[in-house]
Amino acid sequence: MFDPCITEIVNGTLEVYRSAATHLRPTPSRSHYIFNLKDFFRVIQGVLLSVPETMEDLRSMKKMWIHEVLRVFYDRLVDSGDRTWLLDKVATACSKHLNENMHELLAELDENADGEVSENDLRNLVYCDFADPKSESRHYVQVEDLEGLRSTVEGYLNEFNNMSKKPMSLVMFKFALEHLARICRVLRQPRGHAMLVGVGGSGRHSLARLAAHITDYELYEVEMSRSYGINEWREDLKTILKKAGGGEQHVVFLFSDTQIKNEIFLEAISSILSIGEIPGLFPSDEKHTICDKMRNIDRQRDKSKQTDGSTAALWALFVERVREQLHVVLAMSPCGEAFRNRLRKFPALLSCCTIDWFQPWPEDALEAVALRLLQGIELPAETLKGCVSLCQYFHTSTQDLSERFLKHLRRYNYVTPTSYLQLLATYMVILERRRGSVILTKIFLFYICLEGHITVPKQSIE
Repeated sequence: MFDPCITEIVNGTLEVYRSAATHLRPTPSRSHYIFNLKDFFRVIQGVLLSVPETMEDLRSMKKMWIHEVLRVFYDRLVDSGDRTWLLDKVATACSKHLNENMHELLAELDENADGEVSENDLRNLVYCDFADPKSESRHYVQVEDLEGLRSTVEGYLNEFNNMSKKPMSLVMFKFALEHLARICRVLRQPRGHAMLVGVGGSGRHSLARLAAHITDYELYEVEMSRSYGINEWREDLKTILKKAGGGEQHVVFLFSDTQIKNEIFLEAISSILSIGEIPGLFPSDEKHTICDKMRNIDRQRDKSKQTDGSTAALWALFVERVREQLHVVLAMSPCGEAFRNRLRKFPALLSCCTIDWFQPWPEDALEAVALRLLQGIELPAETLKGCVSLCQYFHTSTQDLSERFLKHLRRYNYVTPTSYLQLLATYMVILERRRGSVILTKIFLFYICLEGHITVPKQSIE
């Protein structure tokens, strides 16, 4: 039943890929607009995450294809005009090759019932394999209840905080759920690596840690210090590769651009992404030790898959296991020229990673975070609502002014989620100080009243 649909999906993917490679060309501000056949393969690979048991009909598979195209091509786009162009191209390919109208196919996502599925409506198109934690087999299916997914993710977050030495206080708003599902999608794919691009405070590190916990993968992060250098870096890489190649559990290596003390660090990561090893990293004695361990693992495999037992074959087995079980997650910032220069020097960062560009927080995210942080202070409902609206206005208006500033003076002023969190924290500190000052004034007046110096109305003291 699905064979003709697979052919249509391949043809539709090929058309979107060719159009994106032709129209979406790299520029200094969009240096990551480089597409290759790996992107075409990632779409097909994403569709193959499904199983026949979860595919009710052909329409379900076509909806999944639209989702996978968006995850591979749409998620890396930074300009609203580029995103609109891609959606039109996907709609054209859907009509031409899949014989479906995209807006009718996704009609249940149309919140305002205007007959067209907008960018905001497509935020509700979420696929993941962790929506039902009670299920023994995790199937990659569409999430129809985002509130239920929120509760499930909060349960995973509580588990992580109980197990981790560094608990995280996260607000699982819709924006966070979207990116969490995207990261988990990449980690579940064979040889899946992700590049999370965004400004500070957007949630890249926290969501990557939570995704590693949800997928039940071991997380490894480099702990930087002033004395951290090339030797410590090489030792960390050895540890990571040994964990991935010699163990049975997948490993997530989370690395940030703030940890790049030397460009050699990126050169090593680029080598891991492209070939699965770093030439010359292991001395001969450590190489023999690894091969001995691989020999034991090789003997436990099916005879048809066993190697000839030579050192070269055993080392190739180790490299293959590293490529299959190591997932690199890079947290990069687009600010400045460093990001563009690094992509140019190390093309494997683009060709081997699925890019997820963290856009500015939408209004629903700003509201959810403000409500979560301000709920700890006693405020009337109307006052709380007004404070949240005012904080949102401060943040969004500053973003608008920064865009005008860039347009007229060609100078950047980055308004990050960290700035918004600092605004809320500053408000709570000032409010606490004011309340403390009022309480001290009341106590002072109370004692003066007791000594009989002045008469203070009881209502003013209370």
